Amino acid sequence: MAVADLKLGSIILPRSDSPKAISRLTEFEWFHKIDTENDIVTPEIDDLLLEAQKTYQSIDDVVKGLGVPPLVGILEIMFTGKKINKKDYEIDEIEDMVNELKKRAPSIIDEPINLLEEQATTKRSLEEYTSLKETLEVAKKLNIDLSGFGLMKYFYTNLFVVDSKDYEEISKTLENVTFYKYDLANKEKTAILVIVSVEDSEKTLKILRGFNANPFSIPEGIPQIPAQAYSMAETKIKELTSKQSATTKQIAKLTKKIRRDILVIHEEAQVAKDVLETLRKPGGTKNFAVIQGFIPSKMEEKFKDATKQWMSVSEDIVDPKLKEQIPILFDNPRFVRTFEVITESQGIPGKGEADPTPMIALMWPIFYGLMFADLGHGLLLMGMGLLFKLKGQGTLSRWGMLIAISGASAAIAGVGAGEAFGFHLDHMGPLEGLLEEGGALHSISWLVGILSVAELTFDQVINILKVSLFIGIVHLVWAMVLRVKRLAKEGHKFVMYMEAIPNITLYGGIVVIMMCAIGANYDVMNMYSKIHTEAVPWVTIFLGDWAQVWIITRISVVIVIVSMTMMMIGGILHAKKHPEDGGSAANVVMEVFLGKTVEALAHTISYARLGIMLLVHAALLMTVNNAFGSLGGFESGAAMAMIIGGNLGIMMIEGLIVYIQSLRLHLYEFFTKWYDGGSQPFRQIRPELIYNQFIWKNK
Repeated sequence: MAVADLKLGSIILPRSDSPKAISRLTEFEWFHKIDTENDIVTPEIDDLLLEAQKTYQSIDDVVKGLGVPPLVGILEIMFTGKKINKKDYEIDEIEDMVNELKKRAPSIIDEPINLLEEQATTKRSLEEYTSLKETLEVAKKLNIDLSGFGLMKYFYTNLFVVDSKDYEEISKTLENVTFYKYDLANKEKTAILVIVSVEDSEKTLKILRGFNANPFSIPEGIPQIPAQAYSMAETKIKELTSKQSATTKQIAKLTKKIRRDILVIHEEAQVAKDVLETLRKPGGTKNFAVIQGFIPSKMEEKFKDATKQWMSVSEDIVDPKLKEQIPILFDNPRFVRTFEVITESQGIPGKGEADPTPMIALMWPIFYGLMFADLGHGLLLMGMGLLFKLKGQGTLSRWGMLIAISGASAAIAGVGAGEAFGFHLDHMGPLEGLLEEGGALHSISWLVGILSVAELTFDQVINILKVSLFIGIVHLVWAMVLRVKRLAKEGHKFVMYMEAIPNITLYGGIVVIMMCAIGANYDVMNMYSKIHTEAVPWVTIFLGDWAQVWIITRISVVIVIVSMTMMMIGGILHAKKHPEDGGSAANVVMEVFLGKTVEALAHTISYARLGIMLLVHAALLMTVNNAFGSLGGFESGAAMAMIIGGNLGIMMIEGLIVYIQSLRLHLYEFFTKWYDGGSQPFRQIRPELIYNQFIWKNK
């Protein structure tokens, strides 16, 4: 099964034993907690959770302050092969884990905390002295003692620093006040020198304070003469800049040294916090707790073994309310599991919906391989994917496997196309000898170039497009059949018989008419005539020689008309029964007559991109290789730079474009026909471990 069968797991225990139960469930791991509305506090858990939260927060602040990335980056993996291996961590009880973290954390985070505080203090001082310097740029021009400002007998004079965005409004408000504007190096601030009569000084000050502007003053301990204060500020800025640079270097050196250790304890602290937050409110009474959750059926015995010291049961889910809450847990083979990231991007399968992941696992390699068919590029892409798989953590590792499979499919398709970096396989030195009669690979030589794009002739282009459309037709019909299956499972028989099934026959009829047109050499107006006794592509071979163009055309037209009529009748009856949905009979007719027919054509033609991307890929490589030859080939440095740069550019850019196109064909063409998604995923009791591997002492 693609989706795991789940059961209800329940534990009844003394409330004081809750921390131990949390430990056992964390060890078990596969437990999706059912939330309760119980407000009974469990002090043992709450106290432990508070300590876990405090410890996690202190470590998290340091991780963010140091700018430690939670995962090894792509560039680091590609150029250094960097990987942080998991650390074995022995654990017995969650309580012991939290207490140990409290003891271990200071030895790792105290030094960076001190450095970060020193850096922050230096930064604040630097900002203050920089601001002072910028303001003194204005004040020193006055060459007076600023302490004398505001003490004149008849006039009030002072310097203010305001936000530049407020200046226009301030100037309007002070239109009767004499003031001078001075631009500062910091464009966000502006200095103004205000000169006003003593009688109007209070009013002016009140207005300026409304804009958070206070009279400028030189801090105590600094010369009050602007020129002298400016000189001192310059000196302090140089000192603080040097200190900041030294502290930054210390932090960078320390970060490199403690990176693994801090990521390890950060993950440990997060696990403890998240687990305790998830399970902090078990149901039950004041003295006894009841913890309930969903568990995979195949892990029923493991669950009972983990919780054997208390009363624990597992049972089928019969309660209608619980059935509504059942999460979805994928249960796919290892290869198929790789493609779950595609399914998750569209949403977890809903009730009655099949898991599309196995279907994606089948079609994705075909789509990607056909569009990116090249043995050389495919092998490089596969190698890069395997590097991400082996060296990456978490999501990057999973995506790495998808890239590797995509590259492998491109390499296999490249053999069919007979291409490696745009060169012909059967003309490449060693391979030429291996493929010819008597060579080790002669038995499979027929595969090489079976889907040739070497010459890009008209016939080759047409054949490639035909293959693309055939794949598209299979994919679309598959989606339509899945919709019928879903409707049947949900009991929507009227929609199934009057819309979904006729939609399949309508689509089939339109496709077959298209095939008849091809068979009749595009004599669309007369292909129903008995003069057209040609075979129908993809049809005659299955039905026999009687399936000629004129016969199949007539049958297909009848099928199309009957299908459209059934869909129109079904739509009109539905509109009458459900007027709240809106829609008139005329709308239904137009929707079927135009919408469904145009949709059938448009969606089918959309798959032509499979062949088009292959042809574009071949054309680009042909251009690069021709330029390589014209520049002198392997003996020319410019030619080598051209061939290497061109191939890398094509591989990276087109590889991404092909990924987007493959994704589009699944998410838009395939999923929209039958898939809604939207279910909640199965939440394991603890998050994925990237840097730790828990070893439970009680085992």
